[in-house]
Amino acid sequence: MFGNPTPCHFVARAQNLPTLTVIFNNGTWGAVQNANQMMYPEGWASKGDVMPLSKLEPSPDYELLAHANGGFGEQVQHPDELIPALERALHAVRVEKRQALLNVICKRP
Repeated sequence: MFGNPTPCHFVARAQNLPTLTVIFNNGTWGAVQNANQMMYPEGWASKGDVMPLSKLEPSPDYELLAHANGGFGEQVQHPDELIPALERALHAVRVEKRQALLNVICKRP
């Protein structure tokens, strides 16, 4: 989200860059949450169930950015789906010579 994904995928298409991007999507902006908890461990935000400004929900369908720019994109919801999805993504990169993106949904511990 914070690496300007739309321009990155646009450039990948414009320059014919067959890149593979894997997003480990835990739906949380961990840097904000961790910094807040370290700085204010007894603060209001640290005590709540959901820390303000750290949840990235609803999470965007990042895989659609690759599709919008001529690439392969897939969302992976379950661990059993990961290896087949990686194989499809690598096929797009290696054989089809186009970008690929996997949006791997992860649960934050």
